[in-house]
Formats: sequence, C-alpha cells, structure tokens
Amino acid sequence: MDQRRTVLLLDDNKAFLEDFQSLMGESFNVLSTDSEAEAVEILGSKKVDVMLLDVMLGGGLSGMDVLQRVKETMPDCPVIVLTAHASVESAVEAMRLGAHHYMPKSPKIEELRTVIEKALAERELKRDYELLREEVERVSGRIVGESPVMRRVFEAIQRVSMTDVTVLITGESGTGKELVAREIHTASKRSQRVFVTVNCASLVKDLIESELFGHQKGSFTGASQTKLGKFELADGGTIFLDEIAELDVHLQVKLLRALQEKEIDRIGGASPIPVNVRVIAATNRDLITMTDRGEFRQDLFYRLNVYPIHMPPLREHKEDIPLLVEHFLRRFGKALGKPAVRVETLALDLLMQYDWPGNIRELENVLQRAILLSPSASIDPDHLPKEIVEAETPVVSGQSLPEIEKGARDSAARI
Repeated sequence: MDQRRTVLLLDDNKAFLEDFQSLMGESFNVLSTDSEAEAVEILGSKKVDVMLLDVMLGGGLSGMDVLQRVKETMPDCPVIVLTAHASVESAVEAMRLGAHHYMPKSPKIEELRTVIEKALAERELKRDYELLREEVERVSGRIVGESPVMRRVFEAIQRVSMTDVTVLITGESGTGKELVAREIHTASKRSQRVFVTVNCASLVKDLIESELFGHQKGSFTGASQTKLGKFELADGGTIFLDEIAELDVHLQVKLLRALQEKEIDRIGGASPIPVNVRVIAATNRDLITMTDRGEFRQDLFYRLNVYPIHMPPLREHKEDIPLLVEHFLRRFGKALGKPAVRVETLALDLLMQYDWPGNIRELENVLQRAILLSPSASIDPDHLPKEIVEAETPVVSGQSLPEIEKGARDSAARI
C-alpha cells in the first residue's frame, strides 16, 4: 500500500506541472491538473493532504477565488499559494483567506519540499490535538459501574478490544451503547485512527445509501460532486452503526457485502472500493424476532453478531446509581461552577427507588437539571422531577431496599 502523502497541484503551466511531478514524485503521491473543475473533483473524491495553488490561473481565473472555495469546503486541507509575481498585497490576501504558506513559484526544490513537509506536520499535530480532545470527552463520559453485570460488560470490552471482529451491542435506549463502542475503539489497535458514528435512524431514507457508501458525480439529480461515504472516511478506523435495525433490506444487502468482501460500491461507481474498517453495530430492538418476521436479514445478523455485548437497563443494576450520581455531579458541577455539589440522603433514596425507563441518559438529564435548579451546592427532593418524587418503591433485583439505602448513604457520604 502506498504510504506517501497526497499532494494536489493546480497550475495552468503544463511545464511546471511536469517538473513538479518529476521532482516530487518519489517523496509524495502527486496529483496535478490545470483545471479548477478537476481539482474540485479530486478534492471531493480523494484524500488530499496538501494542496499547492498558482495565484494566477489562465482564463481570468484567480487563484484567490479557488483558495477561498477550497477553504470553505475543506478547511482542514493546508493550501500553499505559489506566485511568479509576489507582492505584499497578494501575500496578505492569501493569508487572510486561510493559506498555509505564500512563496515564489520557482523556489529551490528543497525549500519547497520543506514547506510541504511542515504543512503536513502541522496538520498531523492538529489531528493529534483533536484525538486528545476526543479522549478528554471520552473520559468525561466514561462508563461507570461496579455491579456484577457491569463488570461483565467491562470484561467483554477488554476481550473484544484485543481482536478486530465485528461487535453487536444490544440494550434499551440510554444504556450507554455508544460509550461501549468508543471504549472498544479506544482500547483497540485502531485507537489512533478515526471513529465514525452513524445513526441509521436519523438519516433521510433517500440519502442514507449515499451517506454510508458515497456517490459519484452525476449519479443522481443533485449529485454535483463526488462524495466519500462514511465507510471510506472510516478507512483504517472504526465505524459505529447505531440503530442498525432501521436499515431497509436494500441497504442490508450492501452492508452485508461490505462486511463479507471488505469493499463498498459508491452510487454510480464503476468499480468497488476496498475499505479497512472495523464495524460495531448497536440496536435497542430484538433482531432475532425481526429476522423471524423477515424484517432483518438473517445472514447479516450472523455477520454482525460475531461478538455480542448486552447493556443492562439501569433498573437491573441500581447499586451503581450512587457512583453514577457522583460522576455526573462532578462533571456538571465543574462545568457550571459548582464543583462541590452533593445530594441529600432523601433525594438519593428517591433516585434509588425510581425505575429509570430512560436509563442512564435519563439520570444524567435529571441531575443536570437539578444542579441548575439548586441555588446552593446541595440537591434535595424539591429539585427532582415530580415523577421521581411520587414514584412507588419497587423491588430491586438481588437487594432489599434497606441494603440499597445503606449503600446509597455510604456513597452519598463520599459525594
């Protein structure tokens, strides 16, 4: 596989294009063109790491206009502006529009190579920063729990992270299925590559195939440019397909092919495109029942269900509520300038008694609202929703209410 970085050069001087190709071809994967339209097509269909652009193009076209268009559509792509007639005004304008560098058109070859490599290094640094930011967000939203059922989930995550198999995460809405997928990705050998999330239920039905697999320019009305699908964007990393049960049968067939053949077909594409992607899917529905009814392909279910992980509803591990409360209060309190927020014992008792139909997500929202409502650093029953305060005391799996309350009070003392 070609490991060289891709450099795109747009220049109307064919001799310069040829010289650049011969001088830089060994160091970089060089794509060159004298056509703005072709350059835009390349940017939309290929992964370009750096673009070089002549400030004066033929046909009255201004390189500054192209620069502005590129930065609007691909802000993360560094653009190096070349000119045969340097001026302070054009340099200032280029930098204002987002150029990474502005330099004479015929510099020494090593100088140009250095500028390109610097642009690549800075882009990598920016990506590393984004990975770090995502990691901070991931840690702040980490999975919390010490109950036996949650320990089994953690053990499953640890085991499957050491492999590259497909994972199917099941469980009710709000149980933390996406967090599990992120934990698997972060602990895997793909952790330094991209994690792409697709909610199959939120995409417009007519556009979901294009979102997943991409399309070629002109393949349908409105397809003015070639588009990379989520699978191509996730190449080398992990794609998380949430609400997988919402895919229609036609797309189930295409997904099955992607899993079996490790390649995808863009809409209107002439040939398949190989992809190296780990697939993690999730659903809150019963896929076995759906396969029995013919609503979900059985062969796709088997391909997805190589390693199943079930996320239990919160009502089945209420002993984790004090830990979750502590986690969310610390997180929201710090964000809202209330770092020492605590829950009164009676309020915690009510949280323990409630059945949480919305699971951990509902608990998270309740605590965020309670912190906002409380004028002090203390949350009491007055800050909780009516349905929680008035809920009947349920029987909790494996523990009596006094036992749960004792554990809750012990945890409350730590909050």
